[in-house]
Amino acid sequence: MGNRKRIVEMCLDLMNEEGSRAVGTSRIADELGISPGNLYYHFKNREEIVMVIYEDLDADFRAALVEDVHAPISPERFAGFFLRTLQVAWEYRFFFGGMLHLLRRDEELAARYAGLQAWAIDTIEGILTQLIKDRSLTRPKAKTGLRSMAINLWIVWSNWIRFIQVSDPSGEVRRDHLIQGVGQLLDILAPYLDPSFEKAGRRVLTRELKKFAEEAADPAS
Repeated sequence: MGNRKRIVEMCLDLMNEEGSRAVGTSRIADELGISPGNLYYHFKNREEIVMVIYEDLDADFRAALVEDVHAPISPERFAGFFLRTLQVAWEYRFFFGGMLHLLRRDEELAARYAGLQAWAIDTIEGILTQLIKDRSLTRPKAKTGLRSMAINLWIVWSNWIRFIQVSDPSGEVRRDHLIQGVGQLLDILAPYLDPSFEKAGRRVLTRELKKFAEEAADPAS
């Protein structure tokens, strides 16, 4: 593995562990056992490293949200959209935990993230539209109701990791927290979901929680 890739991976690991504000270029170089000059040969500052990490986040999120999207959308597939995307959020949790700080420091990053947000809301609205066609979801009566629903889902999704970090003194984010996040997203939709669809979706989450509990109880897992 070349130094450029090692720098990016170390930065991601350290920021996920300690938060974005706690990690600078000197710390990254020290952890890698390289000189600051070697690091600056590849990246002129920390913001450049964060941008490379963000590009991976952006690509991973887009792939996770649209993976396996075809009609009709089953409850298992619907729950899977959000389980996969929250897993992406966890893998890049430093970004969601320190988002405002990071975006204020880098106008290009802020613009890139705004583009991802707009795409995500449009895509979620498209998924909801398909659920209506599948008769799994009732269209909200308000003219902008579907758009509002998509925005609310995005707000919960994009802030869930930070909510867990604030709520848990240890700041630890576990897989069961991600599963609970999907439950929160289902709660937003519950008044509009077909009861059997909602029940089947929650069964998926119950199975995931059981699987997590079994893996956590097995030291060999």
